[in-house]
Amino acid sequence: KPLVLAIQLGVATCVSLSATQTQANEPSALNQTLEFSVPAGPLASVLNQFAAQSGVLLSGIGAQTQGLLSEGVSGQHSVKGALTLLLQGTGLTFKVTAQNRVVVFKPGESANLTDSDAVELASMLVEAHRDPIPLPNAEGRFGQQVINQAAIESTPGTDNNLTDLLRSNTAVDYSRSGSSSGSSGSLRPEEISIHGQSYYQNLFMLDGVDTTSDINPGSGGDSYTSPINPASLSMLGGSSPQSYYVDTDALEQVAVYDVNIPAEYGGFTGGVVDARLKRYNDKDSLSIKYGTERDAWERFHVDESYREDFSTGDSYDGSFTPEYKKQNFALTATKQLGESTGSTLTVSRRTSRFLQNYTDLSGQVFNIHYNDRIDNVMGRIDTSLSDRVDLGFSLRYADRQHDGLTSSAYDSMFTRSHNALGLGSELTYHFDHSQLDIKLAFDRSQDELRSDLSSYSNHPTNNYYNLPTTEGGYGDVTQQQNAYTAKVGWKPDTFNAFGLEHDLSLGGELRHVTAFYELPGEIESEVYRCLSGSTRDGCDDVINDGVHNSDDEYLYSRSISSANRLEEEYVTAALYLQDKMRWNNWTFNAGARVEKETLLENLNVSPRLSAEWDVFGDQSTRLIAGASRYYGRSFLRYKVNDTLRSWRTVTFYNDDGSVRRVATYDDRSLENYDRKTPYSDERVLGVEQQLGQYKASLKWVNRESKDIVSRSRDDDGLYFYSNDGSSSTDSVSLELTRENPFVLGNSRTFATLGLGWKESESTVQSSDDAYDETYQDEIVYYKNRLIDRDQMPAWDFNVPITVKFNTHTSFPNWNLTWSNFLNVRRGGTVARSTGEDYTAPNGDEFSIYEDYDFKNLLTVDTQLVWKPHVFQNEGYLRLNIRNLLDDTVITSTSSTKQTYSPGRKVSLEFGMRF
Repeated sequence: KPLVLAIQLGVATCVSLSATQTQANEPSALNQTLEFSVPAGPLASVLNQFAAQSGVLLSGIGAQTQGLLSEGVSGQHSVKGALTLLLQGTGLTFKVTAQNRVVVFKPGESANLTDSDAVELASMLVEAHRDPIPLPNAEGRFGQQVINQAAIESTPGTDNNLTDLLRSNTAVDYSRSGSSSGSSGSLRPEEISIHGQSYYQNLFMLDGVDTTSDINPGSGGDSYTSPINPASLSMLGGSSPQSYYVDTDALEQVAVYDVNIPAEYGGFTGGVVDARLKRYNDKDSLSIKYGTERDAWERFHVDESYREDFSTGDSYDGSFTPEYKKQNFALTATKQLGESTGSTLTVSRRTSRFLQNYTDLSGQVFNIHYNDRIDNVMGRIDTSLSDRVDLGFSLRYADRQHDGLTSSAYDSMFTRSHNALGLGSELTYHFDHSQLDIKLAFDRSQDELRSDLSSYSNHPTNNYYNLPTTEGGYGDVTQQQNAYTAKVGWKPDTFNAFGLEHDLSLGGELRHVTAFYELPGEIESEVYRCLSGSTRDGCDDVINDGVHNSDDEYLYSRSISSANRLEEEYVTAALYLQDKMRWNNWTFNAGARVEKETLLENLNVSPRLSAEWDVFGDQSTRLIAGASRYYGRSFLRYKVNDTLRSWRTVTFYNDDGSVRRVATYDDRSLENYDRKTPYSDERVLGVEQQLGQYKASLKWVNRESKDIVSRSRDDDGLYFYSNDGSSSTDSVSLELTRENPFVLGNSRTFATLGLGWKESESTVQSSDDAYDETYQDEIVYYKNRLIDRDQMPAWDFNVPITVKFNTHTSFPNWNLTWSNFLNVRRGGTVARSTGEDYTAPNGDEFSIYEDYDFKNLLTVDTQLVWKPHVFQNEGYLRLNIRNLLDDTVITSTSSTKQTYSPGRKVSLEFGMRF
């Protein structure tokens, strides 16, 4: 059969990466570096997968491929280099004609092939054609998931947030308390844990650059009230390890690494999420869309004891949102700027407006309409200066802002923002036998509080008239990091030495960070007391003027937190080397990353080792093993510690106005403490098996994490951060994918199945305090015996059994796609304190913990996308239903206040592509 049949079949079942489509028809595109995952097998089948993954126009004489095998290719290679590897040992080679067709041929038989020959041989040379409806690809090598643009668009149940795309990954867990059926107004992306690690210890990258926020990412979720503690000051909560709340409309690919992670990556104990912005795809286009979701389309589930409060939104902290409306707007443009230059731009806005009621201290009821908003501007310009030089520039901006009310006592409104701004450049130089990549970037990440008022006060006189006694707000705060990144990577072509075939990669990274916490102005607090009489009923009319007012009270204390700024500057420098060696049916990966970071003054060495045995030499059965160490991140919060307390001065007054005393506060931070960088040791065993049309992957992972940071006090009452925390996680996953679609009439269906089991123990028993948690008891009484804290079940991100089943069905003749995601989650068990103590025979007392079991949950998310042609343009209509079966479970451990997982939600989106 002609080679074209294999190529057409492959292209019909796989979607080309958009980055490859950008300039795949140009000779310079052969020098582009892409991530390939092409398994070994018959050459015709291998070449069809290569054509689909690279997007090249591949032609050839089919008879020349019969009976030939290829060893496949995986990892990052140039298109030219990957095709060279695929053809090794086959006796075939390739050339690029002037018509930009890549032709595979056998030297001597068609070595002198020209453009005119290509025309004459048209009956045997047929171009690869792309599917009118791209099919999703969410595959990758062992330990890596690659989600392409079609898969991004087809993922059901998303809010256009990056972490929503990872729900099909068995290594990824979400917090039980991350979303609630009573609270749907928030736009905040959910955090993730990979293999049981802290959610703030993942690496988030954009276009190959570390963009993770290291300000205070372990500070919990949204805060619609009490944004800081003004009495002693505090860093802003509600930050996130994701500097950029990226809109997925701006992405063309997301790669997730969870095991056997290459030495190129550092700064995590969990995993790596590496996202790529869209590149120009060879066509000028303009896409616009609008989407909405609202309370009338949602099925709420609320504890009966809070039903009345929920119905009125009677919770100023945002926990009840019975009335809300979400909207999203997006515009994406692609434009050719020159013969070899293209640009992309995505601009989007997501908004949420929801009602809240609250009752102040005087009993008056007020309505508040909170507003939540995320803006995104993401764009690129890419150009090929020559066949050897490719250059790219990127702009990234994301800003989230939401309202808040200081408290039911202090009624000043505030706005919280989490925003990031970045610029990046990439230079790739293609030598004759190697490739050099240079990346430069600047990224600013900021959390900011802006209050209507910077002063708050307490006037007891108002009690007499049943008016609020307090008023005001907590002022302004800014915390920010500026990161300057330079990365260099060099990759020579595959070479042979010492009897082994080597794929070598080496490089380095330098990241300079300046970070600060700042009060731009004073925060003032005044407390008044009655000159005489009771404060409960107001103050007596001391001056007998017939009214009860400020003349009947005096200033008791004035607290001032002075405008100030705490700065920290640190550098992370890293070198890495990795060699992928092949010998017969064996592949060995040996790598190491050496990293020096000056915040904690640690030198960390991360070995990365793995081995793979292709049992039968045809890639049908592969056994994999690995052992690696990953070092985590450090945060500005460590340095801020309790320093902010020293910015506060309190003056106390007598009732005649004279100063009684002035109190200042010492910095209670203990800085001279040797802190280590948290790390995680990983052991991996796996097998990948080809079962006809199916590929099965079985994986066991053990993560032993040490030196997790927690907060403690010494004997003098000084705070310091220590490395008392630890965790242990074992997980087993089985993933089954069909490489070709099920074909039924006009439909084609891709399906993947993932089964996961996990057991996780940890000293960390809070999902909110993170590294500020203080371990009061190193030993606890649990299950009728005394144990160390790290033997208790992990508190969150600890789902013991999961089943994840995805289907994606396309109906090309109808321009329709239908996607489904079924998720079964076994509830799991946590250990919670009983509030009682166990007395040991020697008289020592220990806190008693007991099991608390969650119920199992089954959810089905479904999505229909219709893309009709309207006036020669492509229309777009998407119906998304999350939790179609409306199955919910209790997600809280409280016996008095129960929260539920989200009920059924419906969203609608439509648009046009010109």
